[in-house]
Amino acid sequence: MTTIELGYVTVPSGSLLLIDTGYLNMWSHDKPPVMPEGILSSVEATEKANTFVDLKLVGKDAVKAGQMLDWYWHPGYAYDQGPEKGKIWQALDDLVTEQGLDAHFEVLSERIPHITRAYQAIEYGRGAGEIILHGLLAVVIGGVPAGVPLAVSGNLEDTYERWDTITIHCRDGEVDAEQFVGCVYVDHARIIIADLNALGAWVHDEPIDGLADYVFWGIDAEKVALQFEAPRLSESEFGWIDMPIDEAAAHGIELEDYRDVNQLRFAGDFRPHSHHWQVLRDTRASNTNSATIEIDGARLMNFWTLWGDGMYDVYRDMDANGSLLRIRIDLATSAKPKFEKMLEKHRQPD
Repeated sequence: MTTIELGYVTVPSGSLLLIDTGYLNMWSHDKPPVMPEGILSSVEATEKANTFVDLKLVGKDAVKAGQMLDWYWHPGYAYDQGPEKGKIWQALDDLVTEQGLDAHFEVLSERIPHITRAYQAIEYGRGAGEIILHGLLAVVIGGVPAGVPLAVSGNLEDTYERWDTITIHCRDGEVDAEQFVGCVYVDHARIIIADLNALGAWVHDEPIDGLADYVFWGIDAEKVALQFEAPRLSESEFGWIDMPIDEAAAHGIELEDYRDVNQLRFAGDFRPHSHHWQVLRDTRASNTNSATIEIDGARLMNFWTLWGDGMYDVYRDMDANGSLLRIRIDLATSAKPKFEKMLEKHRQPD
């Protein structure tokens, strides 16, 4: 195992979020959750998602019923539910009838913003918990030292040269208890360590400087680059960088139309100069597979999981007084079996 120092983060609010960086385009912060256009497969799917409601369990036995129901991490709420009474309603009705409980769902008149869900999780979980945004899982942890640099390190699994764990070092001390917090769902091969309040200033898709890049790569990329006089950006990538956003978008549309008509094989990526673009650019260029970005007085860190997508467990190490010492993201435990199975499937016979 090799330990690599990745740098440091700051958490002025004392609460941090661990989330797939690619999902921050859905982060509502202190506003009602809205599914942005272009994420789901159709306009109809997006419109349906934006009819969803949040439910609260009420009644004398609400928390007990929610714990027994065990549908979601927080027993008091069911977030992002269809407006019709679905399976969760029936499951609760069956439970309260069988157990003689006083509990029922109440449809909230307003959706619960994601930052509110985060603080609800911290309160219920006594300092940490799992939250849901549009059906996806992230982890929030409070009790983090506020406003001081917190070192972040990664233990590299030597056999496969992939992360075993990523650790956020909060305080010195002797570990008295290791507590499982929840899971981070990753679908974009990356995780960000972010101050919870600073995410209100996060700009995911819009160019901060009015500029954008269009980058493409693949089997037919070099041939297309010659035809369209696209500069070479690296050994395998071509495209245009630091262009007015409309010009970069026009290049992308022209190339992808040409690709589709001629059945060519290359992939393209339109990259507006947002916070997301900035931290991904720096992560791609980093020899530690990580990078930091300053937003609203906080220092955030993005890193590649190196295992790809998956569900990654998060733990917190506590001392005997209940103070938070370390936060650990366990990457190898869940990812390695799947990775080894994939290697075995594609291994060539001796």
